[in-house]
Amino acid sequence: MADAKEAYISILEKKLAELTGIEVDQIKKNQLANAADEARVIREMASYVEGIVVQQAGVAQAGLVSPQIAAMFSHINAELGEARGAHALPPLKYDYDALEPHISGMIMEIHHTKHHQGYINNLIAATKKLVEAEAANDVGAMNALLPAIKKFNGGHLNHTIFWTNMAPDAGGEPSGAVADAINESFGSFQSFKDKFSAASVGVKGSGWGWIGYCPKNDKLAIATCQNQDPLQLTHGLVPLLGLDVWEHAYYLQRKNLRADYVKAFFNVINWSNVNERYENARRKAAGH
Repeated sequence: MADAKEAYISILEKKLAELTGIEVDQIKKNQLANAADEARVIREMASYVEGIVVQQAGVAQAGLVSPQIAAMFSHINAELGEARGAHALPPLKYDYDALEPHISGMIMEIHHTKHHQGYINNLIAATKKLVEAEAANDVGAMNALLPAIKKFNGGHLNHTIFWTNMAPDAGGEPSGAVADAINESFGSFQSFKDKFSAASVGVKGSGWGWIGYCPKNDKLAIATCQNQDPLQLTHGLVPLLGLDVWEHAYYLQRKNLRADYVKAFFNVINWSNVNERYENARRKAAGH
């Protein structure tokens, strides 16, 4: 069975090369390099966490603990109801192949079970080290853990929102309160779509495109974040709709054509979820 599958893949690869002139080996190299680069960064951050030495009481560094540490755990608790350190991969509400042909089932499965799970595993490890630092009252070690907590907690939070922002048989234009807010904030849905697409396509390297709610002016705003930086911590916006533009989210299906991936994303946006997030954000953040 495995041999037959490999033979079939080999035939498809040859046909692809004939039709497009694209060297499949190069595509594989690019994809593997991208995946290896992300794995390397995560591995290096995990090693960084392991290398933090928590001092014993009396030797531990004093000072002020960064408020961002508590904020990160507060945001994930608000999204998933998870206590600090008790993190788990949230199940999807649809099958991996349910978003096809817009997003392939293979990408969804790898993205969910490998990439997202990887962030969760490392977040748990970083949290254990944080608990150790707190027990010793080692503020220096606590603050040293912030980059790792921000990356791993951000990866967990961002992906959790991303999965709910999509649904089978979705897309089209929004309705409800968020539709009115889009028109008010951007002039029209088409204007929003153009600006959101341009911002997401234009993210340098790896990162996310977002539409968020600004509680200060009661409007929506488009923003981008690098890597796994969380929107609320970075820009002060409550996340409503996020688009992962790391290459692992689309390369296997669309190669380096990020613009095609962003265009396809509009066919799977779960506007009901976005609208619910918007209404909740207004009630909680601004009392509207």
